[in-house]
Amino acid sequence: MSKIVIIAPSKEFADKVRPFIENKPFKLYAPKDDRDFSFEETVPIAKKEEALGAEVIITRGGQATLLNQTVDIPVVEVKMTVLDILRTVHSLKTRYEKIGLIGVENIICDYRELGTYIDIQIYPVFSYEQDLDIQVQHAISDQMEFIVGDGMSVDYARQFGLPGIKLMPSRESVKESIEMAEHLVQARYQERMHSEQFRMVLETAQDGILIITNDRQVLLANNRASYFLQKERTHIINHPIKDVLKHESGLCKLVERAQEFNGEIVRIRDFILSVSKRTITVNGDRNGSVITMQDITHIQNLEQSIRRKLNHTGFVTKHHLNDMVAHAPNMKNVIQKIKHFSDTDSTVLLIGETGTGKELVAQSIHNLSPRHNRPFVPINCGALPSHLLESELFGYEAGAFTGADRNGKAGFFELAHTGTIFLDEIGEIPPELQTRLLRVIQEREIRRIGGSSIIPVDVRIIAATHRDLEADISAGRFRADLFYRLNILRIALPPLREREEDLPDLIATLLKRVSLRYQCEPPHLPDHFMTALSHYHWPGNIRELENILERLVVLFNADISQEAIFAEIIEELQHSTKVPNSPVDTTALPEGTLEAIEKQAILNKLNAVGGNKELAAKALGISRATLWRKLKDI
Repeated sequence: MSKIVIIAPSKEFADKVRPFIENKPFKLYAPKDDRDFSFEETVPIAKKEEALGAEVIITRGGQATLLNQTVDIPVVEVKMTVLDILRTVHSLKTRYEKIGLIGVENIICDYRELGTYIDIQIYPVFSYEQDLDIQVQHAISDQMEFIVGDGMSVDYARQFGLPGIKLMPSRESVKESIEMAEHLVQARYQERMHSEQFRMVLETAQDGILIITNDRQVLLANNRASYFLQKERTHIINHPIKDVLKHESGLCKLVERAQEFNGEIVRIRDFILSVSKRTITVNGDRNGSVITMQDITHIQNLEQSIRRKLNHTGFVTKHHLNDMVAHAPNMKNVIQKIKHFSDTDSTVLLIGETGTGKELVAQSIHNLSPRHNRPFVPINCGALPSHLLESELFGYEAGAFTGADRNGKAGFFELAHTGTIFLDEIGEIPPELQTRLLRVIQEREIRRIGGSSIIPVDVRIIAATHRDLEADISAGRFRADLFYRLNILRIALPPLREREEDLPDLIATLLKRVSLRYQCEPPHLPDHFMTALSHYHWPGNIRELENILERLVVLFNADISQEAIFAEIIEELQHSTKVPNSPVDTTALPEGTLEAIEKQAILNKLNAVGGNKELAAKALGISRATLWRKLKDI
């Protein structure tokens, strides 16, 4: 398909053009004989090529005038200059005295004055059908000897015996016209590309967009606007905006405001829209306005989708309720509280000694809650100094302080939006931050360090501490009003020493987890070792138990006897047990002789250490040989 088509009215003109279009994808139409193309021949050619996708037509003279009125694509005329006419007439002056110039105005140029300057007679043709015959007859009456003009005029004059020559444009004019046609093709391509880019922007935008003229007609509407208004675009575009919105009075009042506005909320059927208006200004003149409509529900869903992607940053839970061992009555109560508290959005305060599993409980609450697909963001309030803790909790704007990220940073409350934030060791938060934290809990909105805008946050708060917060309130270390805001739903986690029924299953669960980490089989624990573990008071609770089991798994892969490993751990547990001195309860002593009491004490101690004689001897303060001797007598 040729983008540029040249219609040469004469063979002479075709010969002028050919050198310029060699090796170019142009299509050239030219007469096959000495007769020029008539208008009746030119128009069908032009219309056919236009239908095939031609973008520019090049021709000259009256053909260009005619085709400009006939086709919708650009027509580039190869213009005839005054110099071209002067050059032709000058070459004829030596042979002819009376020369006539016949042709359409765009060929003979400024005919009103040209004849005076070059001493020729001008016969202008404004319409070939009406003027050509009249002007030729005038030329005959004026006894013109030779005719100069466009192709059709010269051919017609020859029929009456008047000789003539056809005016031809210069090479420069031909070259200039071809270059102009090529520029037009490129410009039309750029225009189509920009138009398609603009159309794609409009149609892929999630905003509804209307462009309204100064006289309040809708000039443009995208698919999203059509969707919001529940109307076909044919019933929107080129219609008055008042008619388009006649059933949407709220939106109509907004759109007809003279002033710009931003983020006005209006309801349309099932949509709640955020509507904005901006004025189109060209060279300082108002040239209509743009209306944008955003679906607030879509914005909220998009925000939630973005928040869910935070899972990829590590803000996810690893533990669930079924990870907890709960056979002891006090732990069964904890499980029931977790299940019931998960259904609410109220703040939860977890109280318990270090290592009792407060974060496991927090994660279990989150995973049972409606927020389980949203972020779970934990932060240890005791692990950071106050100035860092503030920026981590609330974020900061660019340049808020020396060393701040130049793009600013979102705080943990923002990252936890629509999810749960777990404030571990809440009792360690500095007094200067307690007031700000209280406000966040009350208002559910934050302001970044160095920022001026308020950011709403929707978070579930779970706090945890091992401290006695009520004692800290009495000592002035913790705000009473903050405590009351946190202490709504409360779970007190029992220490491991008060969970005797849970210990065997806890040991089995933790031993399996640790062994899986080290990719080995869980070791078998003998009865005397299990007895020693059950008699230990576990000041470090579950965390301490897991640490001991991890050491056991690691040592089992060393070249050390298993009995020695168990004995070493049992001895460590016994030495770390603190038993306060108290008066002897004589009612607890066995009856009988001193020898019988000694025998009973030895047996009790052996039972306490799981039958390990070396440990029993050390605990009784006697040598191993003495213990063996006394055992022979028992």
